[in-house]
Amino acid sequence: MPSVTTSMGAIALFVLATLFLLGDARRVRAGQAGRAILLDIEDVLGRDQREVIHKRGNQMEDHLSHTFRSLPQNSRGALSAPAAGYALHRLFLQLHGWQMKGLQPSGSAWSEQSPTSLLLNRGINRLHDIFEERLSQHGLDLHELSTLAACIELQVRDEADSLLNVSLQASGIYHMTKELGATDAYEVMEAYMASYVLGTEKLGGKGEITANDVRLLRRNIGSYPRWQQVRDLVRESVEQIAPATKTFNFKIMSDILLATSDNFFKLEDKECRALSNQLVEMEDQSGSGRVLMNDFYRPAFHTGMLEFTESSDYLRQQGALDETDPSSPRVIIPNYIMADSNCLANSNFYSVCCVDMCEEMMDQIEMSVQAPSATPEHLLAVVNQLPGASISKELADKLEEVAENSHGEVPLHGRLFAQWMHHAFPRQCVFPHLAGAITKQSLGEFTAERHESAAFAGFEEMKEIIEGHSSSSSRPRNDFSMWSEDEELVDARGFEQHIQRPRSSTPWSCFWMVSVLAGFVGTVAKLAPEMLSSSGSSIYHQKMV
Repeated sequence: MPSVTTSMGAIALFVLATLFLLGDARRVRAGQAGRAILLDIEDVLGRDQREVIHKRGNQMEDHLSHTFRSLPQNSRGALSAPAAGYALHRLFLQLHGWQMKGLQPSGSAWSEQSPTSLLLNRGINRLHDIFEERLSQHGLDLHELSTLAACIELQVRDEADSLLNVSLQASGIYHMTKELGATDAYEVMEAYMASYVLGTEKLGGKGEITANDVRLLRRNIGSYPRWQQVRDLVRESVEQIAPATKTFNFKIMSDILLATSDNFFKLEDKECRALSNQLVEMEDQSGSGRVLMNDFYRPAFHTGMLEFTESSDYLRQQGALDETDPSSPRVIIPNYIMADSNCLANSNFYSVCCVDMCEEMMDQIEMSVQAPSATPEHLLAVVNQLPGASISKELADKLEEVAENSHGEVPLHGRLFAQWMHHAFPRQCVFPHLAGAITKQSLGEFTAERHESAAFAGFEEMKEIIEGHSSSSSRPRNDFSMWSEDEELVDARGFEQHIQRPRSSTPWSCFWMVSVLAGFVGTVAKLAPEMLSSSGSSIYHQKMV
């Protein structure tokens, strides 16, 4: 006769199988939702485009997954609009070096951003409505977010193909189906890259660039100091994508230029790192992450170099000035590196800017924590493993203070932790100003509101600052004069729900079912002797197994 232990083992297997089926049911529901959104996309864009989006969306999931897990999720396992926008901002910055317009706050709060608004630029409102309906009703799960990312990337490629078409026209070619020899193809692709590098945002009135615009940009590209390196990138992409090609059609050139554009941001990032290293050499104190204004202007004033010439007004509205001591204003190195004056390739959708050096560190933290928040002890253990980490006791105490005001844990995606990271890594991590404290404008917007040279300091302004401001700083290495206790979370409501939710209850339905099954197991355990003594016990046991 079966023993109690054997029957209990069978019951345990039943419980585990039930839990597995619950998880599988959730996966099925997610799969059904995924198919539903892809079918909706097919209705709007057609089957071929749906397949492209599906394939690219699966790749996007791999890139998004660790950031997604670290953001507050609702009971459906989905992100709100601010959290979704934040995740997409991080994704495109890491993949392509794109600062997406409409995803990055420019002095405003994350809650004011809606990632679906980018789809309106495509002129197909129904595509926007598909995602906005899901986002407003129950948020976006990982699959839906990845699909949205693929749709946004596809519209960027559509814009790139439009520029390629105009570049063909600028070279006297008016048929997209025509195949070109190598010489003509390189001429077209270089005209494209000249327009790409110098930016098409302001051309053609409403963003519509003309063949004349492309020809003008091609003539002016000589002012860009790394143009030969860009031409080399085109040839490297040809060798990578179409090494034996004698003739080039539109699709091949489009693929080559897409690869070249991705490599372009890596080329520009080398220049960004060089600028950062130059500023580090001018720090007022080693490790401060700040440069006195007179030292900032000195190289340009004395040698005529083109770098480090932005005006005080421009630096201020970019959030790159520390003016806590008015007698000795300082340039904040990472904020300066991320300023719009260091961006190129302005399009309707994005700018190619310097890579945020704090991103890699945040990636490591997210992968280690895999939750929206962590205790100070956990975070310190993770941060101390990062390259160059040297956390003072004073800074560790600051992290404890952040946790005390947030239910004992530190939110990963909030202003206070970003501020703490800036003080821990002042050369790499941007200082996060309060929403509304600055109003960042693009270089074009800034000069349009003032005058053409407003963003750059003239000889007299440089001279006045060099001669009139202090040439030394007595501030300590860990200077907390800009520190404020004001928190601003990417998703404040979601974080509150995360903190209040028992950690074993993800999602709530699973928690409820586990409780029911636990009660069921307890009841069966009490009844097991009676069950085993009955004539049908062996049949019951077989069914359970």
